[in-house]
Amino acid sequence: MKKGVLFIVLMLLTGAAAPVLAQRNIGKTGAQVIAERLSRGSQAVSPGDLLVDERFNNNTTWEDFQGDHSSGAVVNGAYQMQADENYFVFEIDQDDHADVIIEVDTEQLSKSLVNSYGVMCRADSEYSGAGYYFWITGDGYYAIQKHTGKSGDFETLVEWAQSKFINQGRDSNHITAVCAGDYLALYVGENLLAETTDRTYRQGRAGLTVSAYDDGSASVAFDNLLVWEALADSKPGKPAVASAVRLAEYAGQPQAVMRELQKLGFAPSGGSLVFTENRAFFTGQGSWFTPLARRSPNTHIIMAGELTFTVGDADQLEQCSLIARIGTNNSGAATTFAEVGLTNEGELYILDRFSATSDANITVGETIFDITRPVHILFTMIGNRANVFVDGTLILSDVPIRERSGIYGIALVGKGPGARCEGRNIWVYQVPSAGK
Repeated sequence: MKKGVLFIVLMLLTGAAAPVLAQRNIGKTGAQVIAERLSRGSQAVSPGDLLVDERFNNNTTWEDFQGDHSSGAVVNGAYQMQADENYFVFEIDQDDHADVIIEVDTEQLSKSLVNSYGVMCRADSEYSGAGYYFWITGDGYYAIQKHTGKSGDFETLVEWAQSKFINQGRDSNHITAVCAGDYLALYVGENLLAETTDRTYRQGRAGLTVSAYDDGSASVAFDNLLVWEALADSKPGKPAVASAVRLAEYAGQPQAVMRELQKLGFAPSGGSLVFTENRAFFTGQGSWFTPLARRSPNTHIIMAGELTFTVGDADQLEQCSLIARIGTNNSGAATTFAEVGLTNEGELYILDRFSATSDANITVGETIFDITRPVHILFTMIGNRANVFVDGTLILSDVPIRERSGIYGIALVGKGPGARCEGRNIWVYQVPSAGK
């Protein structure tokens, strides 16, 4: 596999995204823009009536307040909130809502990256703090949490993870939160970061919130707060993504993992274990793969293993991956393959080189993973679709790939002499063709 192919495709994705989105929104109404944005979610949600249009001008209904450790006030046409170190603050609007889409522009004003801020939905009108919280942070992380009230604590519904789509530090972000039935989703810009479900709160108020931790106070300005009525319907056949689906047995024995995947609908009944491999690795510079079970090619498979990636050169693209559907030439070099792996920046990707003469298709995830520790990857490739779980969480869903048979392997693209990709407890299970 050639490193240059992935490098070029990544450059095209990241370099062209902003102008393409800007062009796509020209001439569209606010409802049309947000409807297109929300089409990326697993739950079909569209905007209905505009319930709140708050520009924080002279006619605002949001009040100034000053507490012992927090404050909120309209300053220069935005609502500026500040929380002292190790405190958090929130403010809510005046009307109760049930199913809503909330969007707001944010600008971090404080210097420290150790903070969190965002929006609330279904917040308690009695200011107990209860409700759903959609957070981003100054250092590019996000989460969805709920709070049970004055004497309660935060419960994390979507674990903290980092995204390249969050502008860090003193910068601006556009946050969209969806609360429709039991479905919750968080977007930054045009990008879906997280989805989950929860049935605790059915209605409440929209709110804004800021939290500071142990590195000084946090100050954030909010503007252009819009609250839309959310009209929801289901998308049949499309599994939820980004923490809405988790595997409890992902690191267990293959048979236990398969039972859970079958129960969740990600694998059909039947099939058999193809192989297990306790340990396989590559070290050094170059583009290499180690074939596994080369006499047992299959089309419809589940593959899993724990990857430990040692970066050799942080300035050049390196990759550590598991591969399936490998086709080789007479000299044994891989000419076609479907690869699931991590870059040395912690990005998850699927690369489908379905032809030796055509450019590969690539899908890159939004979450940045910590590759200083082992990362468990499990993927399904059934028919012309793939799903990828990382440490038990569904990260990439329904990714199109070309259907074909092939063998398996572990691969390294290393640019520095210390680069190393090590896989442990690798296994493959072959299944019939039916499944998600």
